[in-house]
Amino acid sequence: MNKQTRNTLIFICFLLLAGAANLLSRTDILARDNLFSCINCFVYIGLLLFWIQSVFIRLLPSSARTHMVSAGIAMLLYMLLRIFKYRMVIDSVLMERYAVYAYWIPQMFIPALFAMVCICIYRGDSGKQKINEKLFLVPAAALSLLAMTNDLHKLIYVPSVELSSFKVESGTYTYGPCLYLLYVWMAIAVVAGLVPLTLRMGRKSIKAILILAGLVCLWAGLVFVYFAALNKSGGFRMFNIPEIHIFGMLSIFEACVRYRLIPHNENHTGFFSQLTVPVLITDRFFTPVYHTAIPVTADRAMLQASLEKPVYPDGDIRLSGIPVRAGYAFWTSDEKEIHQKRRNLDSANEVLSEENKLIEAENRLKEEKAHLDAQNLVYDRIAQALYPKQKRIEELLRDVRPDTEEFRKALGVCCVLNAWSKRKSNLLLLSEETLPVRNRELFLALQESARFLKCCDVAAAAVGEEYSDLSLTDIHELYDAFETIIEAWLPALRTMTVSLTADGIRMAMDVRNSPALPEISLPAECKSSEGITYLTIGRRTGGDAS
Repeated sequence: MNKQTRNTLIFICFLLLAGAANLLSRTDILARDNLFSCINCFVYIGLLLFWIQSVFIRLLPSSARTHMVSAGIAMLLYMLLRIFKYRMVIDSVLMERYAVYAYWIPQMFIPALFAMVCICIYRGDSGKQKINEKLFLVPAAALSLLAMTNDLHKLIYVPSVELSSFKVESGTYTYGPCLYLLYVWMAIAVVAGLVPLTLRMGRKSIKAILILAGLVCLWAGLVFVYFAALNKSGGFRMFNIPEIHIFGMLSIFEACVRYRLIPHNENHTGFFSQLTVPVLITDRFFTPVYHTAIPVTADRAMLQASLEKPVYPDGDIRLSGIPVRAGYAFWTSDEKEIHQKRRNLDSANEVLSEENKLIEAENRLKEEKAHLDAQNLVYDRIAQALYPKQKRIEELLRDVRPDTEEFRKALGVCCVLNAWSKRKSNLLLLSEETLPVRNRELFLALQESARFLKCCDVAAAAVGEEYSDLSLTDIHELYDAFETIIEAWLPALRTMTVSLTADGIRMAMDVRNSPALPEISLPAECKSSEGITYLTIGRRTGGDAS
């Protein structure tokens, strides 16, 4: 037979002894009645004190343990007030009346504490708190105050005799409306505790739910039998209703402890004392509670400092700490080997530092070379793009004499080609990353080409909106197409205006004749109206030439 089963059997035997003493106290022999009444009271008080002390020892510090111990103290107060009311108050009307009023205080707080324990058990170790279970104490305290002030408002007991002779005896009062409020509160608190407790036990096992259901049914059955039969007959009655409520609720608490729904503490002292690692657990005031075979040697200041960051009481001993439920845990670790390896690593780092500097210099040279290569690549693209225009300029000026009309016309064409070359080189120096989303690069290129067309006796201008959201690829293709058309139609041009559209450029020209449209890589549409030729060039990516 294990210790837990033995203690349970002893507890039940003493509970039956108290019930037997209650039966034997109902005779006409005053001395014997008093003797067995004292035995009955002492056994009940002893059982409650034993259970409270066992809960305090068996459970780890937690909110559930605190509320459970508080509930046990309230049960003890419940029994003491009952003893005071029925065994000690004799001739004082005032004390008898207020003993009845005070009788409600533990009856209000015990269900509230029961609900608080069940909520803490349901919440477990997660710490997530949607509602503070301590709010249950507010209505319990308010209703207790309501009971204690009955003489002022008479909402619980309505006396039918003078207040000076009112002892709350049967036949001297009627129930006030707030008496039912007290019973409703007790029922609500008990149900509010049983619901989360059932859900929590359901995660444990079906057996746990069956045991909880059996205890609740036994508790309710005893209450029913008491009020249905025993209370009316006044005969064979081992237990009164206060003991049924107290030990019924206590049995549910004990089932929670047995199924380890609350952090358990059984034999933790022996377990910790045999560990060969340096660990220390203290309470909130840094008083040692558990320690291992190898002690943690540190004063209170070091323990407190280690909660924020590790400290080193010795050069190679590291002290660390973390908060735990209702206290703190501390441990030490020997970092001598780590420190030695760190010193070796520092020495190796000094050797590698020089190599890193050389690698850094080499990488810097590589970056500079890559930058120069990128620049050269851009310059090669510019030279490749401008070479045909420069060759054309050379051909135009090769066979003309400076003092002739042909030289002036060739020089005007060269100015137009040079304007294109300048703007084309500027565009090639840009990239998609450096080009703003809204830009005027294409408009500026068209504007400069139009300005130099005046050297060829063409009245040209760039008009309209200057900014567009064209990509750099679209700008290049549109400007190249524009230049190709201008070169082909230059002999026939008289006037021209050019403007930007949402998807390209639009040209309005007065031409001497209608030359053929040169071949370009972009969609283009040419229309004539009232002697004016309209030419629209759309971009390749989603453009519309219409």
